[in-house]
Amino acid sequence: MSPLLTIAQTSLETGIAKEVLRKWEVRYGFPVPVRHSNGKRAYTHEQVVKLKLIKRLLDDGCRPAQIVPMPEHDLDLLALSRQAVPATPAKPGTAVEIVEWLKARDPAYLRTQLSRELTSRGLLAFVRDVMPSMNSHVGQAWQDGIIAVRDEHIYSEIIQGLVREALASFVNPQGTPRILLTTVPGEAHTLGIQMVEAVMSLGNAYCISMGPQSPLNEIASAATELQADIVALSFSIAFPKRKIPAMLRELRTQLSPGVKIWAGGDGTLGMEHKPRGVTLLSSLQEAIECLRNHRG
Repeated sequence: MSPLLTIAQTSLETGIAKEVLRKWEVRYGFPVPVRHSNGKRAYTHEQVVKLKLIKRLLDDGCRPAQIVPMPEHDLDLLALSRQAVPATPAKPGTAVEIVEWLKARDPAYLRTQLSRELTSRGLLAFVRDVMPSMNSHVGQAWQDGIIAVRDEHIYSEIIQGLVREALASFVNPQGTPRILLTTVPGEAHTLGIQMVEAVMSLGNAYCISMGPQSPLNEIASAATELQADIVALSFSIAFPKRKIPAMLRELRTQLSPGVKIWAGGDGTLGMEHKPRGVTLLSSLQEAIECLRNHRG
């Protein structure tokens, strides 16, 4: 059981002033603290998680009277609906510049530039609107011989590290649904599955990553043991498309009927036959929509 936080700790953790927490308690009936024997307020982990979500929505322009009394489930749906705005293109030159940054062979400079872009846009817009274009340019530059494979690997490591750091504050073990993320044997690319993890975690899902190249029987066992609601898989353009349907069908037979399979990535685009019981996601925005529909 998570320890209770004092009102000062809660204020520091959520960015909401102590005076505001007291005011909301009286005006909206949330958060109602636990009272210690000395009368001092203390707050549960679940209350802090909800307060963080409220703070994000307040920063996005919502009014306290609108959102503070809401159940957490409704807050999650509101947050997703506000995230599901039309995608905005990357700044002119951003995707092209990534190749020049890589050619400079200066990892520290590359990290600084990517970090600046992430900070200025926010995690959701960076992952959804900027990374796909940059990934495409890096992959094409490698195919054209403009950069070496080591440059592509450096890019992947840096960008995944930045996203992982930004994502840490959004991880909620009490979040729903529980999503198990991995790739199948032979699929070593992990950028796609991390991008899905980011948008799902921002939607207050609890994401559990198994890393790449998990055997199908291990995926099925983990889904059962970890009580996953969804198994999410990513296939890159490099993965043989002809193998995907059979692997998805096999995994479907090994999973419990109640566990959903979501599959996406460039490798699944244009698939002629979608296996029964599998949802194919053509974009990160579609993944957000599926999450919203799953919650109903």
